[in-house]
Amino acid sequence: MSQNRIRRRQLQMADKAMHKNLKSMQIRQIVISTATLAIGIAIFVIFISCDSQQNDPTPAPPPSPIVISELTQTQIQKCTLFFFDTNSLRLAGEERELNLSQDVTERLKQTINELLKDSISGLYQTIPQGTLLYEVYVDEQSTVYLDFSHHLKDEHIGGTTSEALTVAAILRTVKVNFPDEIRKVQILIEGLETDTIGGHVDISKPLSLSLDLEVVSRQGESIEAESTEIEPTEAEILEADTASEWETDR
Repeated sequence: MSQNRIRRRQLQMADKAMHKNLKSMQIRQIVISTATLAIGIAIFVIFISCDSQQNDPTPAPPPSPIVISELTQTQIQKCTLFFFDTNSLRLAGEERELNLSQDVTERLKQTINELLKDSISGLYQTIPQGTLLYEVYVDEQSTVYLDFSHHLKDEHIGGTTSEALTVAAILRTVKVNFPDEIRKVQILIEGLETDTIGGHVDISKPLSLSLDLEVVSRQGESIEAESTEIEPTEAEILEADTASEWETDR
């Protein structure tokens, strides 16, 4: 009896082993068949797509053009900068050709930075040396805000005449080069509004670029601008000691 039981168990175990082998073989066959089918489908899709591209007469669309921002576009342009002429005792324009941006704000920054440099024709710089232009802003009312460093105020030689000429040189340069884009100029120092540069010309509010440019000082005196150059008032500019003052500081 014991031998029969042992044989039965052996047969049962052999039968289970056969079932396991059959299942594993079936699984392998399924995996192989699935992989073969997937490869066949992929080859068929590639073949169809290649054939359709060869038979399609429609050319491929051209690549999209690269759009260049206005900030990166530059152009050689003439600009006029204003300095003081000690012979005529008035502001005189100095023309230069610069590679300027097409963007108004960037072009303003380039133009004013050029104004901060020395004259190339022997005219007198009305803006103190070392003055930096930090930033330029233009609002919706066409008012430009020019943010200068403290040197504009701290290093200024002082006096009603020289102070008025400094402001007038900035305004005249903006007006001549940006007649359609800018209506007013607000001068800032270290990012803040200030009453005056040296106690004479009121710059606490935006200064208008009207047809007849006028810079009004706290004492009620003014400098009026004509079409091409600024005519100083006799009470200030045409005094002999004024000319000597500018010559001495040169």
